[in-house]
Amino acid sequence: MAQERQTKEEMEKRREEARGYALKNLRAKNLSNLAISYLAQTDDSGFGNTDNDAVEEFLYFPALNSGTKTYDLKSGKEYDLMRNALLGSRKDKRRYSGQVSEFDIIETATNILQQSLATVKVSDVIELIGSTAPIKDSYKNKYIVDLAQSSNEEDKKVVGTLIGGYITYIATQGVSDALKSRANSVRSGLEELVKPEEPKSK
Repeated sequence: MAQERQTKEEMEKRREEARGYALKNLRAKNLSNLAISYLAQTDDSGFGNTDNDAVEEFLYFPALNSGTKTYDLKSGKEYDLMRNALLGSRKDKRRYSGQVSEFDIIETATNILQQSLATVKVSDVIELIGSTAPIKDSYKNKYIVDLAQSSNEEDKKVVGTLIGGYITYIATQGVSDALKSRANSVRSGLEELVKPEEPKSK
C-alpha cells in the first residue's frame, strides 16, 4: 500500500513537472508568435493578406531574429527550436545535409503549443487568456488530458472547445497586436515626414 501511494505521488510529481514545462512553452512569446504565423495563414483562419503581412513583419521575423527557446515536456530540457529543426532534418545524421522550410518551423511551434496545452490544467488555460472567471468544481484542478480521455462526452466537448478557443484567441490577439504595431509604424512615419528640422548648431 505504501509502495502504491509512493508510485502515485511520483506520478503526480512528474505530471506537475511536465505541467510546469508546458506553461513555460505557452508563455514563451517567440514560440507563440511563430505559432500565430502558422495559424493566421491557414485557409480557414479568416485572416487576409493584410493581416498576414503584419504578422510576418511584426511577429514572425522578430521571433526568428530573437531565437526561439522551448522546453521538452518530459525532461524539462531547454532547446533552441531552429537548431533542433535543422539537426532533426539531417539525412543519416550527416552534417549539413538537412533541409528545413519556414513552414516546418511554424508548424512545429504550433504542435509544441498544442502538446503543451494538453499537459496543463483547465485553470491554466483560463489564466493564460488573462481571465479570472470562476471555474466550476468538476473542472477545478483537472488536467486537460484527463478530460480528453474521459468517458463523459460533455468533458470531451469542453476540452475541444477549450483548446480550439485558446488557439483562436492567441491567433486573433496576435493578429490584432501585429496590426496595431503596423498602424503605429505608419503613424511614426507620417510624423517623421512632416516634423520640423532641428535648428543647426552654430
